[in-house]
Amino acid sequence: MELVKTGKTKDVYKLPDGNYLLKFKDTVTGSSATGESDPGGNKVVGSVDGVGSAALKMSAYYFELFKKKKINTHYISADLTKNEMLVRPAVFFGNGLEFVVRYKATGSFVRRFGSFCKEGDVLSNPVFEVTLKDDEREDPPVTGEILAALKILTPALYNKIRKETLKICDIVRNDLKKRSLELIDIKIEFGMVNGRLALIDEVSAGNMRVYKNGKKIDYITLSKHIK
Repeated sequence: MELVKTGKTKDVYKLPDGNYLLKFKDTVTGSSATGESDPGGNKVVGSVDGVGSAALKMSAYYFELFKKKKINTHYISADLTKNEMLVRPAVFFGNGLEFVVRYKATGSFVRRFGSFCKEGDVLSNPVFEVTLKDDEREDPPVTGEILAALKILTPALYNKIRKETLKICDIVRNDLKKRSLELIDIKIEFGMVNGRLALIDEVSAGNMRVYKNGKKIDYITLSKHIK
């Protein structure tokens, strides 16, 4: 195996057959300003034993669920005993984009728009946002027009991804609701796999905020609800 990237929460290895191996780590991301864990954070703020295996367990569950629903992804298989996920190679948009859906106001949304909302406000409809993966510039949000101007996404592809993002996030939201859990917000990623749009990266507690009885639950607790 060839180590091609040391990431914040995963290390990425290229295999001789051209596929990739994602090795999940026990690190958590958050805000460098507060030091608190935050799925929207772009800094490693600590580590928690078992976070890596919890992230892989949830990701494997949801990728298998998406497969049943005919959603294209990069996922091949997972080895829960080794904290490893086997995936197909993907072509990124620019240097990578993150697609966010928000159901309630919290986190960076309140920091930006706190003049018009407060923590926990229900949003009248799911809010779709896109951010550039750029740690140095703190993952700036971008519009469809900006993405087109930068030649990262065409308007048609932007609209397709928006529709697919809302569909995928709604699947996760409804699945969590069946477990008496409330999805507050979630971020996912897309790339091109074999020339087709595909969900990539992971779908886990580290990518979403989830509440139970009005209170945020931690990574490990959330993963225990997914069986």
